[in-house]
Amino acid sequence: MKTNKLLLTAIILSPFVCFLSPGCIEKKQVVEEASIASLQADTTVSLNTAVESSPNCKIHLDFMYLKCSDKDSVSQSVNQTLQSIFFNEQLSLLSPEIFVDSVMHTYISKYKNDVEKYYQADIKNGVDAKDIPQWYNYEFDITSELAKGKNNQFWNYTVSTFQNTGGAHPNTWGKWVNINASNGKALTKKDIFLPGTDKDICNLILKQLIQEANKRLETDTISSMEGLQSAGVLLDTDLYIPDNFLLKEEGITFLYNRYDIAPYSMGDFQLTIPYAEIETYLKL
Repeated sequence: MKTNKLLLTAIILSPFVCFLSPGCIEKKQVVEEASIASLQADTTVSLNTAVESSPNCKIHLDFMYLKCSDKDSVSQSVNQTLQSIFFNEQLSLLSPEIFVDSVMHTYISKYKNDVEKYYQADIKNGVDAKDIPQWYNYEFDITSELAKGKNNQFWNYTVSTFQNTGGAHPNTWGKWVNINASNGKALTKKDIFLPGTDKDICNLILKQLIQEANKRLETDTISSMEGLQSAGVLLDTDLYIPDNFLLKEEGITFLYNRYDIAPYSMGDFQLTIPYAEIETYLKL
């Protein structure tokens, strides 16, 4: 009788023992979660490597992307969008490593195509090294940042480009894009803002712009559009919703690059509207 009880107990427990043993556990496929990574590249290209004082081009790239498995199609789609924003769509299907290398070689080719023939002509004409124009010296610095945005539903991606190509002064500008974290697609103004709300949103931006202008000019006298214009802001354009904006946790930040709404000397403007003020105009 005792033997029968032990046998019955063994029969009842055996499925559970099997379930707990490594050989009986069903192996589930685990896709590694994507993580933010970056690739940097630096080079200096001389027009004449035999001459120490030869004009040159300095190039720095810092590309941020998602490091993911081959089976993570969403992150791969995000990376294609990032590469398209960082440079252009023609290289968006490349692996991040090959992409950065291709972008670097494109900038090298641009530099040589822009100036090498003029430099060689100067050398041929006997121009002294100390008289070689400074505009032969170029510099490109392209960096990016990638972070989660509002409610982790979006990726906030910013690309900052510094470029000195022999003009009156170097220039820096930014490109900001929100990417849908569920499908990797870039979002536009039409995807975010309700139709017919441009005027109301611009009024909110105007308040922030007035505050920022007063702060920069160390005054409190600017209180209207006319006051901004007297300070050199919005002289050549009406206020508008820029394509550059980020859906951050605390609110929406709008970017106006140099020259967009103000002279170069005033720099860019980054103006944040809290969601409590702007949410009624959003599709989200």
